[in-house]
Amino acid sequence: MGLLKRIQGLLTANLNDLVDRCENPEKMLRQAIRDMETALGRLMDGAARAIAHQRLLGRQLEEQQQAIDRCAQTAEAAVARGDDDAARRALRHKAEHQRLAEALALQTTRAEVLSDRLRNQVTAMRIKLAEARRKLREVSARHQAVVAQRKFLEHVPADNGAHAACSTFERLCTRIEQTEAETEALLELMGDADLDEPLDTEVEAELRALKEASHVVT
Repeated sequence: MGLLKRIQGLLTANLNDLVDRCENPEKMLRQAIRDMETALGRLMDGAARAIAHQRLLGRQLEEQQQAIDRCAQTAEAAVARGDDDAARRALRHKAEHQRLAEALALQTTRAEVLSDRLRNQVTAMRIKLAEARRKLREVSARHQAVVAQRKFLEHVPADNGAHAACSTFERLCTRIEQTEAETEALLELMGDADLDEPLDTEVEAELRALKEASHVVT
């Protein structure tokens, strides 16, 4: 019961909230995944048995219904030939099969409800398990990044040399940015010159047209 209650809590819990509240989220998620895998195995076994039982009841119910039909046909045939005793026997057998069929129908309905519930639980557990595994990968990656960052900082010298290196790096970045800005400005100026060329060409063409028109008038 303790494991089932814990699994139910994990199914309804928000993994993000659990991770935020836990001191060791990676350890918590690994344990949750192990619990979910155990519970999923038990659920799948239970669901398989329930589904098999449901199908068996369905076949038994079908057999009883077929027996009812056969008894009805036997009774009709006995009545047709005037054999009332045979008809009564067939009708009694039919009534027995009907009672069995009613009981089997009730059991089949209950088995279907149980099978559907177990199927839904298996699906929910699989979804939650996949969510937990994704969260574990995320938390593990973050943890590894933090560990790598700490190792890097441990090897960084805590003296003025580090500060000087950073200052040199910043000056280089500033010079690069200045060079990029000057290059962009030069490209813009060159672009403006290119844009003026089509305009000058149009002006010269229009001027020639005016001169030709003036000669014609003269």
